[in-house]
This record gives sequence, structure tokens and C-alpha cells, in this order.
Amino acid sequence: MIKLQYQDFSPNDSWLIFRLDTQVADKSADVYMLMELPCGELLSSAVTIDEGLTPDKLQDFLQKAYAKKGYWPKKVIVLKNDPIENSLKELPPQLKIEPHPASALEDLIAPVKESFGKFCFSPSSLFYSHAKDDVESDELESARQSIPDAYAPCPCASGKKYKFCCKPIFREIIGAMTKAENGRKSEALQFIQNAKERVGETAEVLCREAIVHSFFDEVEFDRLLNHCLDRFPNHPRANYIKGLNFRKKGRFLEAITFYKKAIDNYPKTDRFHLNEVYNNIGTVYYELKNYKEAKESWERALFLLPSDRMVKENLLECIYMNPSVPKKLREMSPMVAKLFKKKIT
Repeated sequence: MIKLQYQDFSPNDSWLIFRLDTQVADKSADVYMLMELPCGELLSSAVTIDEGLTPDKLQDFLQKAYAKKGYWPKKVIVLKNDPIENSLKELPPQLKIEPHPASALEDLIAPVKESFGKFCFSPSSLFYSHAKDDVESDELESARQSIPDAYAPCPCASGKKYKFCCKPIFREIIGAMTKAENGRKSEALQFIQNAKERVGETAEVLCREAIVHSFFDEVEFDRLLNHCLDRFPNHPRANYIKGLNFRKKGRFLEAITFYKKAIDNYPKTDRFHLNEVYNNIGTVYYELKNYKEAKESWERALFLLPSDRMVKENLLECIYMNPSVPKKLREMSPMVAKLFKKKIT
């Protein structure tokens, strides 16, 4: 237990504890950092391969910062739902703990992520190292949301946390998708093979293998996607891709069936992929002239990811400002209006 004296406290300063992800000997690891606010000085760091910091490790982590500063802060800010939550309960009550959502602290953490990415591989730092200055903020936010938190439910719907499921093959998956998009089939498939050697023929690996072939061989793509769904019928991405394929062929009702199955199986915390599916199912409903379902789907997509510019454009052009849509349906609710930057007249 940390021993605290009242006179050891600073009346103004706060400490921020945040987590970055990386790889250590081919294992997914966490790097915890402690930053003093408002100056931004990094006071302590710790690496763990297991879930978060144990109470003993957390105590050492904080003591390093205390030894450096000579006092405790007024409060310690942490990310909501971080694995260290249980360890934080062991701290003395004098040290005020304030959980905040990651989005509220993103501006403070972003420079550290970008710098961290120059030395260590991680999905989040990879994003920051490739972010361009001329990219719109809403596009950056959407890209951030596409990378799951290490301790969020895995998007493959395995029931495991992302860190212990698909995260170990993030590099291989991104490599396969990038090579396939650039027309380099053999290199893309080599990344898929590397993923299989690491985790086996999981639902995500089989689905990604099918996606690679979609760039080169439609027949093999269909065969592999059906094979994936035969083995893993509830895999959300495979169902989503199947929906896209049916929509491409004009088989809209079948597309809706598979989109709905993807929605049912994506983790409820996976706002990015659920937004993606709702946007696409809204488009199919619109093509069927089912404006009510289209509007509801697009609005759900917007609530999931308010930064999605495409969804806003769909709603504006196809629903709210479309004279073909019944007047009652063209009304924008106050909650939706708040998500738009300017008032629609």
C-alpha cells in the first residue's frame, strides 16, 4: 500500500495514466505511461504482457513518478474501462481517481503515440505515423475508430478480447490487404500464410484470404467466402462481405439478410464496423425505395460514428432534402441535428 501524507499533495497538478500497445517477442504487450498535466512531462513507464498492471506493479509505477516529483498530484486521470481499474481500487482514498473516455484525452495522447510509433510497432502508432496533415479531422476520427482497443471484444465475434485474438496478426492482415489492393497477389497470400502459421485457420484469416482473392479471381473468392461461412456462420465480417457481394449483383433482399446477420454478431462496442454495415444496409433500403428503413439505418450509423461524412451526405441528399421522400420522413430530429455542423433549412 502506498503511504501518503497530506502535505505531499500538489494543489494543482494532475497525472494522466494511459496505455499504448506493442509487440514483445511476438507477444502482444502494453506500455503504460504516466504524464504530468498540464506540462506534459512523462514521469514513469512500465511494460506488461498480461492484463494491465497488478497492484504491486502499479505501486512501483506510481512511486517512480513520486520519487521524480517529490509529491502526489491532486488527482490521477485514467482511461475508462482500462484493465488497471481493479488495481486502482487498491490505492488509498486520498488519491482521487478520475476515469475519462479515451476520446476526451486523444489530443493529449496523440503526440506520444506518433513518437512511440517511430520506435515500436503497434496498430495505433502505425495509424499516427501515416496520418497526413491535410486529412480532415472527421476522416482521422473514423480511422482511429477502425482500430479496436486491445481489451475490447474482438471484431471477429470470437468472444475473446482483441489482444488475445486477432491483434497478434494485425501486421499480417494489413500486409495482405495492402498487397492485394496493389495487385501483388503472391505477396498478399504469403501474409495470409504467415497469419495461418501464427494463429491457425481462424474465421478472420479465412475471411481475409477470400478478400485477397476478390481482387484477382471471383470464382475462388466466392468459394473461399462460402467455406469461411460454412465453418464460421456467425463471423460478422464474412457476412458483411457476403452482403456486399449480393448488393453488387442486385440481389438486395439477400444482401439485407447478410447485413443483418453481421449487425447481430459484431460486438456492440464495435462502433466502426456497425456504422459501416448500417450505412450499407441503408443504401440498399434506399435503392428499394424503402425510405423509412433507409433513414433509420443511416441515423443509427451516424449515432455510432458522428464523424462519418458519407452518412451525413446520404441523409442530407437522399432523405432530408429529397422531395421524393414523404414530408414527414424528411424531418430531422433534434438529436440528429446536433450531429450536423450547420443547420439544414
